[in-house]
Amino acid sequence: MSGTQFAESYDPLGAHLADPYPLYARARRDEPVFHSPRLDAWVVTRFDDVDAILKDPETFSSVNSLRPVRELYPATLAALAGGYPPAPDHITSDGDAHRRLRAPYAKRLMLATAKALEPAIRARADALIEGFRSGDLVGRFASPLPVHTAALVFGIAPADVETARSGSDSLFRLGSADLDEAAEARAATMVVAFQHLVAGYVRARRADPEDDLVSDVVAALAPGDGPLAFERETELVSTICSTIGAGHITTTDTIGNAVRTLADHPEQWQLLRQRPDLLPNAVEEVLRYESPVPTIFRRATRAATVAGVTVPAGADVLLAFASANRDEGRYPDADRFDVTRTPSRHFGFGAGPHTCVGAPLARVQARIALGLLAGRFPELRVDGPAPLKASINVRGPLALHLRE
Repeated sequence: MSGTQFAESYDPLGAHLADPYPLYARARRDEPVFHSPRLDAWVVTRFDDVDAILKDPETFSSVNSLRPVRELYPATLAALAGGYPPAPDHITSDGDAHRRLRAPYAKRLMLATAKALEPAIRARADALIEGFRSGDLVGRFASPLPVHTAALVFGIAPADVETARSGSDSLFRLGSADLDEAAEARAATMVVAFQHLVAGYVRARRADPEDDLVSDVVAALAPGDGPLAFERETELVSTICSTIGAGHITTTDTIGNAVRTLADHPEQWQLLRQRPDLLPNAVEEVLRYESPVPTIFRRATRAATVAGVTVPAGADVLLAFASANRDEGRYPDADRFDVTRTPSRHFGFGAGPHTCVGAPLARVQARIALGLLAGRFPELRVDGPAPLKASINVRGPLALHLRE
């Protein structure tokens, strides 16, 4: 399929990783829907078009939401064969299957649960920030806090947290990042270790349920007490692994993006320190301005017209949340970061039936984190440019070195 020079240049893992926003602004103006040869997908950039697609799951399926940007290496596939085969989860399913798989998470991860966990989250955040004056904020604080929260909610023992963290990070890197062969195989090995860890929890909670999310999911999706069929165990492992990863990774990136952005806007940092009532606003503005999920795929189940462009049946569609969240037609002065902006709907947590099920918990953690950091750092200084994750599905700093 031939494309315009503009479409040919689009590379979200390369030239347009660090700063995709000028390209997206041009796309919204001149070519709001274009075909990307790099991804073999139609890229949708305007708010209203993205919103309409998310709210029409019959025409735009979620089965390929996290599909790889290229085929995995043979060594990766060989390593993955030692774990569980791919299975749909609530992120990559539609209709009744999606509702069934999502239900136990929605029941546990409601706003009331997030509020109930607030003291425990705050205590953990206090402990992590104690004595922290300089160094890598991601490794010391922004990543451990959501990982600890996920372990608390799911019932993962402290000794198993590192396997869960490294395995879920690797799960989201496979396919979304263009890794070399050796790095991809190492990631696959960590994914398999994570899968087997979760499978052990599934079996244990089936035999002896506890008050945690793994027990909830097992009881809802595999009621009974007999031995689990391999297919059912595979489904449970898949959905729990992906949800653990989605929960802590995107929250880590929200905190990291907030600090990176506020360091670039010192007047906004000072305003936030003076007015802690703006913390909820600031979190929403970060989610809009630097979404932790910059893009997600959908697949057209039938031919459809989007912004005057015909998307063929069976074609992949890439929804550019990072672009839609800066649509001038939706947000006044959209490229300006402003913690006093009146919050309005954005795609920081998606929209439609697949709106992020853990959004309330993510918001609570981000608000607590920013509040503590505002009290600890009168001036927010970052050493050098922060390297970003080379991923199409998640956006955030790999490291963020603060200095006194």
